[in-house]
Amino acid sequence: METKFGNDESPPRKNSFFKNVRTYFREYCNCTSIHGFRYFGEKRTIFERIWWIIIFLICLIACISAIYGVYRKWEGSPVIVNFANQGTPIYQIPFPAITICPESKSFQPVFSYTRTMQKMLSNASVTPAEHTTFEYMSLICKYQDKLNSSYSKPDIFPDDFFETVHKIKPQLLLYNCMYLGNTDTCSRFFIPIMTDEGVCYTFNMLDRGEIYNDNVVQFRNYQRAPRNMSNWSVEQGYAADAGLFPYPARALFAGAVNGLSFNIITPKTYLDFACRKSSLQGYKVILHSPMRIPRPSQQYFRVPLDQSVVGAVQPVMISTSDKVQMYNPKRRGCYFPSERRLKLFKIYTSLNCKLECLTNFTLRTCGCVNFFMPRDNETRICGTGKITCMRNAENFMQIKDLHRKLSKKDFKRADDCDCLPICTDVTYDVETSQTDWDWKKSYSAHLLKPTNDSHLSSLTIFFKSDNFVTSERNELYGPIDFLANFGGLLGLFTGFSVLSLMEILYFLSIRMICNNRLYGYWAGPEM
Repeated sequence: METKFGNDESPPRKNSFFKNVRTYFREYCNCTSIHGFRYFGEKRTIFERIWWIIIFLICLIACISAIYGVYRKWEGSPVIVNFANQGTPIYQIPFPAITICPESKSFQPVFSYTRTMQKMLSNASVTPAEHTTFEYMSLICKYQDKLNSSYSKPDIFPDDFFETVHKIKPQLLLYNCMYLGNTDTCSRFFIPIMTDEGVCYTFNMLDRGEIYNDNVVQFRNYQRAPRNMSNWSVEQGYAADAGLFPYPARALFAGAVNGLSFNIITPKTYLDFACRKSSLQGYKVILHSPMRIPRPSQQYFRVPLDQSVVGAVQPVMISTSDKVQMYNPKRRGCYFPSERRLKLFKIYTSLNCKLECLTNFTLRTCGCVNFFMPRDNETRICGTGKITCMRNAENFMQIKDLHRKLSKKDFKRADDCDCLPICTDVTYDVETSQTDWDWKKSYSAHLLKPTNDSHLSSLTIFFKSDNFVTSERNELYGPIDFLANFGGLLGLFTGFSVLSLMEILYFLSIRMICNNRLYGYWAGPEM
């Protein structure tokens, strides 16, 4: 078949491969929209070509450097935390859970740590029951080094430990309990809970069945909430049909009248000064989220004897936009509840995760766990002989976590806790004020006979204001923002755009095919 050409056309010459490449490159340079390329295709002097090559390389290197900086910023900090546009009413969050721990760890009429210790120091007769109870209580009280030779210090305690602690648990004598301005029975307010401070009492905390997994061993009716959780979650808050009095309870208004207040009676015979080295008496109080397991030994404020304490609560809440969920948890710096599952807890929080991590590490290191740690049926309770081991295990975990944060290493080891915060969380900051309470004169003024064998304390907790400002994690640099910065820098330095990319694809595909069909060779005629 013979191909015909126009008057101005001639049959394609059989040039060498490299000559055709040069011809095709010149054709691309004359047509492209990329700045400076047209000078590479012109028949100019060597000096001019070298000059344009140097300029183009300088612009290209500067462009790549700038794009790399934008990429590092997008990769390193894609999330920004800023304040919400409007305030959040306090009725959308739960009233804080309040956990109270007496400084005296046992009911003195049943067992006195002080009297038993004095017997042992004076080599007086101690019954086997007193000896065993003293060993059990030494795990809760501060360990007395001078009694090292006085008892056996077993490495493992039997499950009877909890029965004994329950029988001698301290009593919390409350009266005049008021919540939301209504007086109610104090026993309905507070339930017993086992913490690192021994037996404490908590208000407005979720039931243990809603916090722990089914494999966790539970004891008696401890941490049994008066009601099940109703229409509330930390991510969504209260449902629209939750009503005014859901559980966990919420405050409807701010102010002391709309908070929780009660008085605590402490008989002088209930005081135990040997259980703790500080010998301070009164109560430790911690405010926390209803779904968190409290650790009163680490964070608390005190309610001393014969004093009135007022706590004004300011909620601190952070939420996360849906756009941030597409990022890796390490990049956004938080976990959504569905992303992180715990072995012992149903609900993920950073503190619950750290407690489980400490439990697992203590079990691996000491072969047992501390009495307040969640455990399954196969895990044993550490005795007083393992106090040093448990203390060293916790210190090691804290130092290791701090070292990892300071070194800023991203790699994950098998023993790392990986306990990022939850993406939607609420905490409670409290400002306390206290004053001496001459309650005896107050009783006398009301023609009541005050007692001389007891102390009286008062605690009031309330929200400071009806609204509070929340924080929100939002997208700082999204894919569209990165693409805009990427394209803007390419356009600034080289004039490159999406159409420029289409030109390259066009010259590498469609134009070559069409040239081959028209001229018999992919390079086309020399221009």
